[in-house]
Amino acid sequence: MECINAQDEEWAEDVIEAEEKLKKEYGKYIKTAGIGQAGEKLSLISGIVNDKGRIAARSGIGALMGSKKLKMLVLKGDKQIQLANKEDLVRVVSEYNSKKKTEPGKFMKAILKMAPGMPKLLRRFNISLKGPPKMITQVYHIFGTSAGNVISAEVGDSPVKNWSGIGQFDFPPDKSKELSTVIINSYKQKDYGCLTCPVQCGGVLKVPELGIDETYLPEYETCCAFGTLLLNNDLMSIIILNELCNRAGIDTISTGVTVAFAIECFENGIITTDDTNGLELRWGKSDSIVELVKMIIKREGIGDILADGCKKASEKIGKGSQKFAMHSLGQEIAMHDPKYFESLGYTYAYDPTPGRHTAASIDFMDIGPIGKFMKGFSLPKKWKKNKKSKYKGQMMVTGIRQFIDCLGLCMFATLFGNYPVREIIRSVTGWDLSVEEIIKTGLRIQTLRQSFTIREGVIIAENYLPSRVIGEPPFEKGPTKGITVDYREFYEGVCEEMGWNPENGYPLRETLRELNLDYVIKDIY
Repeated sequence: MECINAQDEEWAEDVIEAEEKLKKEYGKYIKTAGIGQAGEKLSLISGIVNDKGRIAARSGIGALMGSKKLKMLVLKGDKQIQLANKEDLVRVVSEYNSKKKTEPGKFMKAILKMAPGMPKLLRRFNISLKGPPKMITQVYHIFGTSAGNVISAEVGDSPVKNWSGIGQFDFPPDKSKELSTVIINSYKQKDYGCLTCPVQCGGVLKVPELGIDETYLPEYETCCAFGTLLLNNDLMSIIILNELCNRAGIDTISTGVTVAFAIECFENGIITTDDTNGLELRWGKSDSIVELVKMIIKREGIGDILADGCKKASEKIGKGSQKFAMHSLGQEIAMHDPKYFESLGYTYAYDPTPGRHTAASIDFMDIGPIGKFMKGFSLPKKWKKNKKSKYKGQMMVTGIRQFIDCLGLCMFATLFGNYPVREIIRSVTGWDLSVEEIIKTGLRIQTLRQSFTIREGVIIAENYLPSRVIGEPPFEKGPTKGITVDYREFYEGVCEEMGWNPENGYPLRETLRELNLDYVIKDIY
């Protein structure tokens, strides 16, 4: 591994150009992890980039590299990995991959023909966003996460107009259809996916209208953050914004939420054209949105105030702007509504890295469903109707989710059914882990994360979510009408299952001992 501390002339390069330059110098088989302009300028919503624009985007980790004047890490392996049983690993992986049929059968083809009318159908009959693993696998392969662009707005999953709107009325299918996965896929040149993945849920686009020969397909979160959230149905602008953010190494979720904050401040007279360098910030005004994002990346004008996210910006702007900042402990909230996926309210508020949809949520992870993730694992019966069973289920999926993360395994694997995770671990390491040991390992990680946050002085138990996010007051119409999320009650129930004190979120001493974390006790008590 080599650390590249950039010279002045290299420092301002976008991260994709920097990677291409280093491949010429070190060889095409290197792997890199680096920052773009946002990380260089210490933006608290910047990320670390690899593979020409794929980003570990959340929590401002790009600024950490930027603070060390570290442009990029370059890695090239030269050692063989020692496996406990290589033949068994090849067999297990081959069997799993052969069962992941990604090409649509007759049923799926019929579903695809119905695609234009599906959003209204799902909303009208209150059909949940979930399906059998086989169907989920095919949807992800054909469309990727952008399959949810139109549907999620219509059924109440994706936030609209900075969480103040209702998709059915404010961003209905006749508007959102411009962001449909069918239109996006018409630009797709080839599939893209992680190394050896049988699903390949990503894509590479060619967009002649923009003079772009190669760019990544924008994911759901990006399409929603720059689309639904801003009432922007200009697909070309979203492709431009996706490319800008990829090259600058900045989080599209946080950037979109911060733009929404700025628009609402502008519409309420808190900021004016005098502050925005003449930009008219309006809902759906795509040209102004693109220009504002460029200002954020470069920290120019009001972009300097916005470059650290909506919480910091609201603190600097003041004038009551805080009520327009949709964040949890400073991290902008992701593009799924807890009024639709109830347990996301708990996750957004109380996970050690709050505001993220990719942390454990039993409702969100049931899209696949999570209960069929691996053999021997099952959720409590009637968890959808019984609160205590749901709290226990949330504890269990937290363990599963953290275990998946520590393996470096994609969270989408939980959606595709019967993943041979135990068999793969046995083939690689020789360890024969039970389901209970897997969950306990994940809970140990989650409890350690919680303890670290407490040690650093953050009392997550005191956190709260913006009123709009939880439905206070509730919508009077639409798919989520009348719903207010009691995420505090959910938190207290999960704490009991986790062995944490609900009053302050501290893991109990006996919990730490049971998880072999005795050494943590002195750090937090």
